Amino acid sequence: MREPLRFYLITDIHYFENTLGAEGEAYEARSLTDQKCIAETGAIIDSAFAQLAADKEIDIILIAGDMTFNGEAESHRGMLEKLEALRAKGKTIYMITGNHDDDDKPYAFSGAKRIDVEGTKWEALPDLYCEYGWKGAIAVESRRRCYVAQLGGGVRLMGINHCLDNDNNGFEDVMDWIFEQIADAKRNGDLIFGMTHVPILPGSPVLARVDDTKIHGWKGIARRLADAGLPLMFTGHMHMQSVNKLVTKKGNFMFDICTGSLVGGPCAIRKVTLDENRVMRFTTGTVADFDWDKRGMTADEYFLWRFNRKIENEILSKIKIKSIAGFLRRRRLLHSLVNRIRNIFYGKELDSRAAIDLRTGAVSRWPT
Repeated sequence: MREPLRFYLITDIHYFENTLGAEGEAYEARSLTDQKCIAETGAIIDSAFAQLAADKEIDIILIAGDMTFNGEAESHRGMLEKLEALRAKGKTIYMITGNHDDDDKPYAFSGAKRIDVEGTKWEALPDLYCEYGWKGAIAVESRRRCYVAQLGGGVRLMGINHCLDNDNNGFEDVMDWIFEQIADAKRNGDLIFGMTHVPILPGSPVLARVDDTKIHGWKGIARRLADAGLPLMFTGHMHMQSVNKLVTKKGNFMFDICTGSLVGGPCAIRKVTLDENRVMRFTTGTVADFDWDKRGMTADEYFLWRFNRKIENEILSKIKIKSIAGFLRRRRLLHSLVNRIRNIFYGKELDSRAAIDLRTGAVSRWPT
């Protein structure tokens, strides 16, 4: 690789087609406890894609799954239109599926009710999105439709679809294929890194205790991948900013770089550069603005307001208040808990901008 490879990484787009129904009491009740936006997603995605299209120096965009709210067929159709428009502006897009991309019985909102809408089966997804990774791949696995694409001279991307049938049960059934692809990259002198939806490594020690925060069997899978020679995996799902590292007994390492949702707090757009010395540097931007009534807030303030509101409502739903004094004590506790949870999900400075040496595993602040 003579020239540095540059690309953007986004995830958890969760597009919802508003014509299905995105208002009323049922919508407001759902929105109160959701970290991500729903009705606003079209406006946010349009703004984000305009930002990406405006950068004439970077042509590659990676998307780590969850293209729709809950697998609505109409949302997939709308999402494909947006991807086609971005591709028409000269961008090459690679994506994988997430656990919100297939559902037999998704729903929309009408008044006080949720209403059934047409869904999408998992088997249809690789064909729907064939232009975004599968077509032109140098290898495609037959069961889960994982693929390997040549991003540039000496660099390969492995897209791993582990959310078959809407589960997070890892990908033991395709590990042999994964090992073959890592070995083939080595034989050809190429660096290979991965992209999958649910994290391989937990985002924090607290989240390691929660089932739906990482793939099942994560320790064994991460160690085997590291020892096979896969140094890094880009992930999403958790709507958080985190960089985590595992080192095996053999001294091999693997990084999990989890990225916040494009349509919620922390809203994240990672800008990545990989140089000829296999040092990967990244910074993190956000959606500067989007066309929506944000109640006088900036985009960042709006995302943060929604994040705080979700956490507060979830905590308050579990607290019984019997007196004014008790209420005040709980409000102080609530404020403290929200801050702690927000700090976990928004991450530290190194979770949003860093340099990772993929030869040695060293991590440093970048820009310095």
